[in-house]
Amino acid sequence: MESLKELKEGTEFVVLGFDNEEDPIVSKLKSMGLRKGKRVKVLMKNGRVYLLKLDNSRIVLDRNLLSRIKRETA
Repeated sequence: MESLKELKEGTEFVVLGFDNEEDPIVSKLKSMGLRKGKRVKVLMKNGRVYLLKLDNSRIVLDRNLLSRIKRETA
């Protein structure tokens, strides 16, 4: 798993899971479509905020939420 500093624009990663599956925030992330095995692309990074492409959707997550996702560079 890479650090958030390595997530630059254009980077793609695969969701491997989450730090705490019981956390209500994690269930919100799952309802947004972030599930194990999904491929995500970083479209833009602006300070603490990341614009991500997930399937045909765009979602915005801050560094704190993104750090809860276990990921592997695709």
